[in-house]
Amino acid sequence: MSLNHNKRFPFDHKTRLAIFAQGELAGSRSKTAQGLLRYVGRQVVCVIDSTKAGQSLEAITGIKHPGPIVSDIKESLAYKPQAIVIGIALSGGKLPLEWRHELKLACSYKLDIINGLHDFLSEDKEFSALAQENSVNLIDLRKPPEKQTVATGLSRNTKAKRILTVGSDCSSGKMTVAVELTNLAVNQKHKASFIATGQTGILVAGGVGVGIDRVIGDFMAGAIEDLVVEQDLDNDFLFIEGQGSIFHPGFSGVTLAILHGSCPDGLILCHNAKQLTIKEGDIVIPDLKTIINTYESLTKPIHAAKVVGIALNTRNLDENEAKDLIAEVESETGLVTCDPVRFGAGRLLQIITDLV
Repeated sequence: MSLNHNKRFPFDHKTRLAIFAQGELAGSRSKTAQGLLRYVGRQVVCVIDSTKAGQSLEAITGIKHPGPIVSDIKESLAYKPQAIVIGIALSGGKLPLEWRHELKLACSYKLDIINGLHDFLSEDKEFSALAQENSVNLIDLRKPPEKQTVATGLSRNTKAKRILTVGSDCSSGKMTVAVELTNLAVNQKHKASFIATGQTGILVAGGVGVGIDRVIGDFMAGAIEDLVVEQDLDNDFLFIEGQGSIFHPGFSGVTLAILHGSCPDGLILCHNAKQLTIKEGDIVIPDLKTIINTYESLTKPIHAAKVVGIALNTRNLDENEAKDLIAEVESETGLVTCDPVRFGAGRLLQIITDLV
């Protein structure tokens, strides 16, 4: 994966990580843990979840990884981590009270804490005092950049083609698809960068990116525009991680900010197979053609773009069901459709390279 060097956090792809996923490793809120296991797996030395201790990571997550699941911070020390990553993305981003004791122990064991929640540990008096006493870093991934700008449409001028992942809902694979496409493009000798807009993506990118959902509303699109312009360099492609969904009443704001801040040349629609309603409510997800038309219409005032392909998350289907559904969606929409994790992203990348 190609990245620039505009890092804001003191860690890199050599840092040995223990993932804190207490009580949630098997649930839908563990996408940070699962993203790290999939894309920086060699750095992860163990996962902490007392409810799954001793079990296989592959059996729990479907991701091949040799590391153990341990019960607590103390047990993780046997694997010599350098930092603890909070691997759970909680709605609202609050730090649960029951986690404080374990995370304070991490400080006392001189482990850095990498935090993707909205509650900033560096601004918590108790954690700040412990961190100073033990000379450890409290890394709050969602802290916004110091530079705050209003978008002006500069993204339209990049040499690189800008490809944005958008979703029918949250947790539909937008980061995963962007990373898969970036890695495949680089493997095929294209020059490509992944632009991270959320806490997991920032970790996968080694500290480059912005947690867009913590940036002040007026400056969200500007933060994305800044990232796009910074990473243009001599790239052929910029693969931009989308967030939320235009159909989600709580998170549509960040979706639109990324859409307008990045001015994409093409969109990849990400959708969970067979999902009918928004996960955190009873709002019905529109049919795929309506979703496609909605996203395309929203790009028109600033920089018109088409949905060029569909990425289906078929992990809850068997292989034959997945293949049948992919063929059905492709027939229905007339767009190249695949599950990039299960079957590879090659067909999507071919459509994207045709844009050059």
